[in-house]
Amino acid sequence: MVPEAWKKYFKQEREQREANRLSRKLRSLRHMGSTKVQIGSHELINFSSNDYLGLAGDLRVAEAAASAAGRFGWGTGASRLVTGSSTLHNKLEGETAAFRGTEAALVFGSGYQANLGVISALAGPGDIVLSDELNHASIVAGCRLSGATVRVFKHLDYDDLERKLAGNGRKLVLTDTLFSIMGDVAELPRIAKICERHGALLIVDDAHANACVGKRGRGLPEEQNALAQVAVVVATYSKALGSYGGFVACSEEIKDHLINHSRPFIYTTAMPIALAAANLEALKILRREGDSLRQQLHSRVKLLRARLETAEFRATGKYQIVGIPMPSPDKALFYAEQLEQQGLLCYPMRWPSVPKGQDALRISVSAAHTDEEVNRLVAALRLVRDRAAGKDTANLTQRSARRPTQPALQAAEPESQPAFDEPHTELEPQFSAIDSARLPSPADLADFAPEPMTSGDTMIMQPSQPNPPTAAESHDWPDFDDEEVDEALPLDLPPVPAPSAETPAEGPEAAKPDAEESQADQPEPAPEPAPEPAPETAPEVKVEAATESPPDATPPEEPKPASPEAPADEPDQPDSAGADTVLNAEDEPVPESGKTLAPEPDDFADPVIANIEGSTKHRKRNKTRTRHKSRTRSIRKGN
Repeated sequence: MVPEAWKKYFKQEREQREANRLSRKLRSLRHMGSTKVQIGSHELINFSSNDYLGLAGDLRVAEAAASAAGRFGWGTGASRLVTGSSTLHNKLEGETAAFRGTEAALVFGSGYQANLGVISALAGPGDIVLSDELNHASIVAGCRLSGATVRVFKHLDYDDLERKLAGNGRKLVLTDTLFSIMGDVAELPRIAKICERHGALLIVDDAHANACVGKRGRGLPEEQNALAQVAVVVATYSKALGSYGGFVACSEEIKDHLINHSRPFIYTTAMPIALAAANLEALKILRREGDSLRQQLHSRVKLLRARLETAEFRATGKYQIVGIPMPSPDKALFYAEQLEQQGLLCYPMRWPSVPKGQDALRISVSAAHTDEEVNRLVAALRLVRDRAAGKDTANLTQRSARRPTQPALQAAEPESQPAFDEPHTELEPQFSAIDSARLPSPADLADFAPEPMTSGDTMIMQPSQPNPPTAAESHDWPDFDDEEVDEALPLDLPPVPAPSAETPAEGPEAAKPDAEESQADQPEPAPEPAPEPAPETAPEVKVEAATESPPDATPPEEPKPASPEAPADEPDQPDSAGADTVLNAEDEPVPESGKTLAPEPDDFADPVIANIEGSTKHRKRNKTRTRHKSRTRSIRKGN
């Protein structure tokens, strides 16, 4: 039961938030890879995520977590000092220290928790802590938790920092390296020299630069040649590494002090073992592919900043965080809402996330973004700016602006053809990118022209072009063995009825109605002589592929059925004849390893999960065969 005084308090706070347009609500998003999300039925390009290298959608990270969960379970059951410290936790700390170039590292549950644990363990009553006024909220909370004297210096004003460092006692200097809202950067070499003169310990939060800035991904300290001057680095696995969790990279002596004095570390259940395995896999990917991923990211950032400069937008920062200042919170909300209507997700930053009067539109770039998506964002920003200035008088959406009018359609068509009604695009079903990839396009169906058929002929589909179709063009034709057709099809096929006026033709036969009309005007061909009776063996019913082989070509060998003793996770061998793979319309192609499907990790290979994957392959194969047999039964019944 909530007391009346508290009910009144909650009501007043809610009314005040709504009056100031500061109410925030959770939205249910469906994540579709690294750069796209779906809200309701709308698919949006995500320019608000911190997934700077595009690893959040990499299934190698997810597969490493699933494999470790299958071997070790999920929960750890206790804190690190009791029974929660596993071999994978220790291995993760060793790999993290090697990645950051420090003696040691200590893993925390999150980056927020890491800042709380470090500041509260290294500072206490009687100490002095100096913090940049725009530091992250976790640094502000850590300063309050420590009980030390907190002095806030002006943002990036290091003369003010040196003035406030005067005095005796232990001193800590705290700053972000890459600030998360406007993307501005701290001058670490200058801060390090000031700390050296005053005997202060420098602690930096490198969360937004970790893994995506610097030659080896060691963030702003490496980029500014200040690795040796920074004693403590706090960062996360949850941004550029695409996972979750925080860590502190430091010396062995500082790590030992944190283990014994950091209350957020001591009194928190250890990170799940499966999460530690996912973080290890992310570091492994970074070692192999970090250079190329950072190069892609910097290319997208360079393109975006060049386009914004050409469009005369004021963009702050230098790296992948791009801030566009807004004159008011309402204008920031207007930009965000208009961009969302155009399929782009950019969240506005208002008080209390930023100080009052510093509202902005925050754009976050990922290596997974494409040049087309970046250009689309800049074009949308220009359109919103024109609407905000009252220059947009058309009041048309992007779809309605492209839709042709009825007079234009009638003028474009010849007089011999009837004019068609304007298409009602608002009634058409909306398909996502995944659904539309499974459907055959009109170009795919137009490649196949039906030959004239007579009673008793075998159905043979021939391409209208001499070039053989690719695997993507032939995905409508099932891939099944001749043995299955012999068992399912009858030897004497019934004649194929011609499409009547009541029953319209379906499939590829409807692609060329003019050809059927021209054939109707021609005289009927002379009947062919009856075939001689077959020998003792029954004739085979041949289903020819879409590509005809030359007469002198050697027929390809039939694929050998998979042996039951073969391992379930072994990939199928390619056909020796080099024929294109034919996929069913309802089956998606298996992506290559490193793109969206993970290879088997060497350290966490699990036979149970491998067996599950193999069973899934067998189930799909059986389902495909059942579908083929049902089709042949329909042909036999004349449906």
